[in-house]
Amino acid sequence: MTEDDIRRLMAHEPTRSSEDSWEHGPDAVRDAGDPSARVEARVLLLFGDQAEVLTPHHGALDPLRVPAAKLADELGVEVAQLPGVRFLAVVDGDELREVVPMP
Repeated sequence: MTEDDIRRLMAHEPTRSSEDSWEHGPDAVRDAGDPSARVEARVLLLFGDQAEVLTPHHGALDPLRVPAAKLADELGVEVAQLPGVRFLAVVDGDELREVVPMP
């Protein structure tokens, strides 16, 4: 590569990342605002004795794992019924607080 080639490359506007990139895709973590506010969450699936939960803080590629039995008890359902259940909760680090069923 010559010096002229380098100058031509530097003069070009950088290309913008595609809307399909991970930063803009459906699994990108979004700003959920006030961390003490309840957010909508959904149980993706069960993994052993854990429930994988999607929240605005946790996408499908990095779901929050919480004890399935505890979550089922808080929601008033059987553990086997958890996948697909939507609810509201406060995300506190790697835990869920103030869990309530969707109205």
